[in-house]
Formats: sequence, structure tokens, C-alpha cells
Amino acid sequence: MANLKSAFISFIFVYLYIYIGVVSGQPVQDSIPVTKAIAISKKQTISEVTNGSNIKTVLLNRTDLELAYPTILLGSSDAIQLSFDDLKGGVNNYYYTFEHCNQQWESSNLSAYDFLDGFEENRISEYSFSFATLQKYTHYSIVFPNNDIQFRLSGNYVIKIWEEDNRETPVIVKRFFVWEEQVAITANVYRPNLIPFRNEYQEINFTLDVKNADISSAYDEVSVTLMQNGRYDNAQYSIKPRMITNDMLYYDIDNIVFPGGKEYRRFDTKTLKFQSDRIRKIEKDQSGYQVYINVDESRIFQQYFYEKDANGQYVIRADLANNVNTESDYAWVNFVLQYPYVITSGDVYIFGSLSDMQFRLDNKMEYDYDKQQYTAKLYLKQGYYNYMYATLPINGSIAELTLTEGNSYESENDYQLFIYKRDFNTQYDRIIGCSMFNSMRR
Repeated sequence: MANLKSAFISFIFVYLYIYIGVVSGQPVQDSIPVTKAIAISKKQTISEVTNGSNIKTVLLNRTDLELAYPTILLGSSDAIQLSFDDLKGGVNNYYYTFEHCNQQWESSNLSAYDFLDGFEENRISEYSFSFATLQKYTHYSIVFPNNDIQFRLSGNYVIKIWEEDNRETPVIVKRFFVWEEQVAITANVYRPNLIPFRNEYQEINFTLDVKNADISSAYDEVSVTLMQNGRYDNAQYSIKPRMITNDMLYYDIDNIVFPGGKEYRRFDTKTLKFQSDRIRKIEKDQSGYQVYINVDESRIFQQYFYEKDANGQYVIRADLANNVNTESDYAWVNFVLQYPYVITSGDVYIFGSLSDMQFRLDNKMEYDYDKQQYTAKLYLKQGYYNYMYATLPINGSIAELTLTEGNSYESENDYQLFIYKRDFNTQYDRIIGCSMFNSMRR
């Protein structure tokens, strides 16, 4: 009986071993070990975050061009500045580090010694205190690369900021790009030919010349990410070419399209002493300054109208200030969207760089049934701001403008194109080309 029981147990183990191999579609000898399978399943995207109600006005920009997207050409003099305000005031010890990511913003699992030249962790030593403002705060800033840190590899990067003794919970995580100039890029934006996309979308076609990139199998090694106005929610990843001829890769595909949207709405709080364009009222109460923007309406039935904007970004400005970083005050900015009914397909948010292009509780709007209005308010530093109203569908992750702003193929939008080469020897994604272009400017 004991031998029979032992044989039965052995049979069960053999059956399960073979069954797992067959179900997975892999030869038995190639089955993934359990420990490795668990590691793969835990790989997560590193998203941009801002933690803590005291952390405000997080900006990541090129030092030479204030509204340029955060990119660094490897080995050049390009530099990026990250700045933020801490409303707790005083001096707090903040530290920063970097992490290298793959094209999908998952950790490359490279050692810091592989992609950094310098110290892995550094303290933020540049700070200054607010001056003559109702809201007291401390302004922190970092410029990198710097004497403490240089980048050795191209690719996607995140910078992480944390407060002393709390390294595992960063207060800020921001993304940026380090690239190499190995690919010649030609890109254009068109009105789509396909009927479903023709009136509301923009089609992007581009061509890559990779003769200087040392590529043996372009279809396998080269991959593309395409973004609109620096947005990550609707970015297109791992785009493959329609045709490859010698060293030329052609991406003239009908379904590389983005909703056109409309031009961003705007408001200006450079002064808090009197009403400026699109500001209907400014008050001062126990909670500070209250700024009331003109009541907005849905633009879905309005014809497209061009108006110069900053494609969702903002800049800090204050009239008569010698240093806008420390002399600009904060105010509660009140938003109102007149809407005849509550939208049941999702929630409505104030959308733009003022909300980090994300969907959070602080930029989510509430519906007032009596007034038939969506309302919300944000605590913002003085400046010039762009914004939109966007719907986040239930169980969705991409901002939808159809119900609040509408879409037009004529809209002016910026596009960012990143070309990746998978280095199979070192198992990381290099950025071998980068292009910034506009739907109106050729």
C-alpha cells in the first residue's frame, strides 16, 4: 500500500510538471522558475507623483527654455531644473536620486553605478524663503547634471525627492529623458484620411534614417514613443514601422492619430490686487486670497477658434516682483463649468500641468444640481496658467475631452517623439533620437 501511495504521488508531480509546460505553450525545459515568475509579475510602472498637501508648484523644465519639455542630450551642456515649494516653511532636509527606466517606465534594474557618474544620493542645498507673501513657504531647487551627478546612459529617467529618514515614500517623482543623436527624424501632422478620424483627430507620419545607429534588425531593435503636449495618459508606445527600406523606416500609418482637442483655456493671476483677463472677482478672507475665474461653458458645439496658448503648461509670474520664485503668493482659484446635467459616464477634472496632467481628488469637480454647475478650487501660485475640463471615464485612464471641450483636427498641439533601441547585450532601452514638432509650424 505504501508503494502504491508513493507511486501515485510521483504520478501527480509528473502530470503537473508536464501540464504546466503544455498550458504555458513552452517546452517543459523552458518553463519559468516560480521565483522568476513572481519577480516579473511584480514589475510596475513608475508614475509621476506629488505626495503631501504641503508640496506645491512642482516644476521640471529645461534651464535654457522655460516651457521646453525635460530632455537632455547626452554629453551636452543641456540641464534641467526641478523646483518646488514646501508650505511647512523652515528648512527641511530633502534628498534626491535617479532611477533608469525602460520605454514603458518600468525600472531597468540597472545599478546606479551603471548609469550615474557621481553620488547616488544627494541633499538639496539650494533653498530660499518666501518674502512679503501671505502664504509662507520655502522654495527648493536643483539643477542637473551638476558637479555631484552626471549621466552615463541615455534612456527614460525618474528623479525621486524624499524627506530625511523617509526614503521609501518619495514626496516627488518626476520623469525626464536623456537622449543620443543617432537618428535623423522627419515628422509632420496631417488631417486624417480615414472618415472616423477626419474631423476630430490629427494624424502623425514620420520617417527615421537610422544609418548611423548601428542597427542590424530595425524591426526588432527599434521602437517609438509618441506623446501629445507632454501627456502620459494617452501616449502611444512601441510603435512599429509600416515599411523598412535599407536604412529608412517609414511610419505613414493611418491609425497613428490623436484627438485634436481645442486650444487650452487660460487665466492670469500675476496680480492679486485687481481683476485681470478672465478673472471676475478677487477676495481676501481667513483662508487667504480667493480668485474667481469667469464661468466656463462646454465647447463641444462651438466652432474651432485659434487662440495662442501654452499647450497646458504654466509659468510663475508676479507683477513688481524681483524674484518670482519667492515673492509670488498663493491663492485659491475657483473654477466653474456650466453644464446642464451631471455626466454619468465618468468624473470631471480640471486638467493640465496645474494638476500634473493627472486625476486626483484635489482637481476633481463636484456637481451642483441646483446651479447646474461643476465646481472645484485649486491652491495655486501666482502666474499664467492653461487648463481644460476633462472627463475620466469609469474604469478608464485617459482624459476624454468629447463631452466638455470637443475635438478639432485644426487645433494647435505639440508632439514629442522618442526613438528607442533595445540593447540586448546590457538589457536596457537607449534613446537614440528625439524630435519636438508642432501641428501648425512646419
